[in-house]
Amino acid sequence: MVLPSFEASFRNLFLNQRAAAENHFLAPAVWALNAGEPDLSLFEDGPVYGGLDLGAIADMTALLLVAQDDAGVVHVKPEFWVPAKGLADRAARDRAPYDLWATQGFLTPTPGASIDYAWVAHRLAEVAAQCDLRMVKFDRWRIDDLKRELVRIDCDLPLEPHGQGFKDMTPALERLEALALDGKLRHGGHPVLAWNASNAIATMDPAGGRKLDKSKATGRIDGLVSLAMMCSALAMGDPEDEFVSVYE
Repeated sequence: MVLPSFEASFRNLFLNQRAAAENHFLAPAVWALNAGEPDLSLFEDGPVYGGLDLGAIADMTALLLVAQDDAGVVHVKPEFWVPAKGLADRAARDRAPYDLWATQGFLTPTPGASIDYAWVAHRLAEVAAQCDLRMVKFDRWRIDDLKRELVRIDCDLPLEPHGQGFKDMTPALERLEALALDGKLRHGGHPVLAWNASNAIATMDPAGGRKLDKSKATGRIDGLVSLAMMCSALAMGDPEDEFVSVYE
């Protein structure tokens, strides 16, 4: 099965055809291969890892939780938040049925016209209390706002920063691709995550490194960024060093 993210490189290097060094990251057929339902009991009994991508105050925030079974299959439990005020306008702007997804329970509107990081902090505290949360990889953008809310509610989480450049994203994307190609993801066909996956563009540097570029995407990709970071966390397992405390 051919990955779209390698199409431009193949055409440039082997066919001597000029092609943009950016393509959709995962083919629809690859994504569909992994649409089995996740085993939610794994989130109660085993170690859980996560990826957190904080959106701008008026945009989407994504938390992807995962647990791996004995066969190496990664089960995915996504959560998404958007501001409640202006939801219909945002749906029209992004050409995405946010209001329908909210009604169906696939997306949670937070009170007001901007993302309430206190809401996100409380949800993260609930997650940590409900499962064996080993690590949450995060994009550093706006993380200080969330850390202040976590400190305010006295919640210390196993947070681990994850860069968004080629150096850190290349191995994360390779891990995600390997799982997807082998059919070892169970994302349950979650519609918001599927939309994110369909929008994701992989940009390649001269050395062959890749990252997901939000500026090149055709729509929101927060969930897939979180999923890639989560794959990195899963590959790391329990870190030898202590996690990054929100109190530091």
